[in-house]
Amino acid sequence: MKRLQKCCCCASTRTGTLITATLGIILSIATIILIWAVKQHRIAFSTFIFDEEFDRTLTRNNVPRIVLTVNLCFTILICTLLIVAVQKRRSWLMLPWVVLGIVLAVGLLISVLHTSITYYLDKDDYVILATIILIGGLLYLCLYLYLWAVVFSHYLDTRDEEERGRYRKAPYRR
Repeated sequence: MKRLQKCCCCASTRTGTLITATLGIILSIATIILIWAVKQHRIAFSTFIFDEEFDRTLTRNNVPRIVLTVNLCFTILICTLLIVAVQKRRSWLMLPWVVLGIVLAVGLLISVLHTSITYYLDKDDYVILATIILIGGLLYLCLYLYLWAVVFSHYLDTRDEEERGRYRKAPYRR
């Protein structure tokens, strides 16, 4: 993969990485607030493995909300770790975000496709909603992959800088 030199044609990959981590923290906090502020009956949860009564029991006990909240707290932790890694120029601290980011991109693609196909196949007429979910989800995936590429490029630059060693760096980078 070719490394990116700039983020959005104007900022460095370092700045883009900091913006990406900050956005991750802000969106995670907003999602946690939204999950717990929305009434429970508006959130649908289905395991596709167990029967519907078990799914309703899980939903009544807030299990999906709790699991999602824990996942978002780990996202906040990993984004904070990414900020620290950029400030201290440590590539190994960026690695959890890079790995998690590509895994989440694959999960997002599967989720968008599954949700839109489910709405397309539904007996009710949800074609417009399914199309909005498909197009919006794919646009979001493209943006997410671009931001991941920015962070990955900065990770590679930082790793190369660490491998060069302290005394082989340019004087202005010390």
